[in-house]
Amino acid sequence: MAELLDEGGAGSKLRSLIKRVGANTDTRIEFGTITSAFPSFSVLVDGMKIELDADDCVVAEHLTKHIRTVSINGGAASIMDVNSVLTVGARVIVAQINDGQTYVILDRIGAKEAY
Repeated sequence: MAELLDEGGAGSKLRSLIKRVGANTDTRIEFGTITSAFPSFSVLVDGMKIELDADDCVVAEHLTKHIRTVSINGGAASIMDVNSVLTVGARVIVAQINDGQTYVILDRIGAKEAY
């Protein structure tokens, strides 16, 4: 059972778990930092010498400006504008797929103080 325990914070644990469970050579999970603002953004993946631009990446919808239909406590449905774009300096989880031809920004990493 000890081999299932991972060291570090929540982000490190998630990265380790994904690598262990989904162990394959087609997908790599890395961390990165947003270096220029959306919509034409750049991200520097840890350990890479070049920045990736928006054309190199796919971004999960919940990290963009988007619209949701919501209902609170069974009330009438309303349209909600969600503006959760990634800002410069944000740390992100990045999946490298298609032999490094595509990068998917999966999620934002919370501040260490939060966990």
